[in-house]
Amino acid sequence: MKNRILLLIIVTVLLGCSKKISLPTVEESLRVKLEQYLKHNYTTPEEYVISKFNDHDIVFIGEFHRIKQNVELIQHLIPMLYKNGIYILGTEFGRREDQHLIDSLLNSARYDENLARRIIFNQFVHWGYREYVDIYRAAWQLNQSISEQGRKFRILGLNDSPDWSIIRSQKDREDPAIMRKVWRGGGEHLWAKVILDEVVAKGEKALIYCGIHHAFTEYKQPIFDEQKKMFIRFEEGRMGNFVYNKIGKRAITIYMHAVWPSCRGYSKPNVYPTDGIIDAVMAGMEPKYQRVGFDTRGTPFGKLPGETSIYKHGYVDFSLEKFCDGYIYQMPLSKYEGVTPIKGFINNENIDRARAQSPNPWFRNATIEDFYDASRQSADIKKRFARFW
Repeated sequence: MKNRILLLIIVTVLLGCSKKISLPTVEESLRVKLEQYLKHNYTTPEEYVISKFNDHDIVFIGEFHRIKQNVELIQHLIPMLYKNGIYILGTEFGRREDQHLIDSLLNSARYDENLARRIIFNQFVHWGYREYVDIYRAAWQLNQSISEQGRKFRILGLNDSPDWSIIRSQKDREDPAIMRKVWRGGGEHLWAKVILDEVVAKGEKALIYCGIHHAFTEYKQPIFDEQKKMFIRFEEGRMGNFVYNKIGKRAITIYMHAVWPSCRGYSKPNVYPTDGIIDAVMAGMEPKYQRVGFDTRGTPFGKLPGETSIYKHGYVDFSLEKFCDGYIYQMPLSKYEGVTPIKGFINNENIDRARAQSPNPWFRNATIEDFYDASRQSADIKKRFARFW
């Protein structure tokens, strides 16, 4: 059992650990143009995100999961959002079904760590990471500073409530009929419905935090057949796509710097975003400019390519401005840290449910230690990004 779990972890880690790739040499005129743009339009990541609400109602901020610095950025943004009249954070890391639990947690007189963990556990039993749980703590702390009569900050849970206990083998996961039972009528159109009903329809604004693939608004994600080595179609059912279809450019996508999937397929080793150009340019910037947020559309960054990435497929002339509206760079990939696994997140009280609700049937007989080891290995960003050092 344990060997099977570790084999899966090793395969996942190796996808980011194959042959090291070097940064490209950027043509001098392009380098100068990009550097000048950053210097003349410099703003911190926090200031950049807040500024986007001047002209937009829904700002999606998408991540590559389990990067500590990116999750902490969301924590830091919460009081700044409130100060600037944005009172809602939507999150992938909470279920719609648990909204009453989230509201109770954020409005309680004392912070309930166990309840915060339960909310995260209910969404995904493998997500016991300190920084994600502490997003709820940051919102609770903010609400503690607000008067009893003042408006409280709210986190909206967006995710579905699948029942993974139905899955007994890998063959089950490949059976559409069984998977429909697992998802119980869920889907990202329902994630979007929460945003449209609870935010847009009420004339509010919100930051929506999720994995980048859920955050796409105008951009359509390519579906690629690795065996046939061909583009199949566009995925048009992402949460951000649904919201964009309703409100247009009132919704935008900001991407937090990370690796991109290879043009050879999602299972192949990851590559630098924009063929390494952003990383190469930032490596030569003065330190004070190396933590920054910037626009892609209508800027020199918008025309950067992505020929090494899967994101180019289906597009005649793919460029960064088609992928996202804004970009956040905090540090080189080699300096990223992984989030912190919580010892005891899976324990004697919830181990049975964790076994039943793991998407991986190999965990049906896993131990508490197996769950912790899997979380620790999945969050080893240093190892997963080793080829980018």
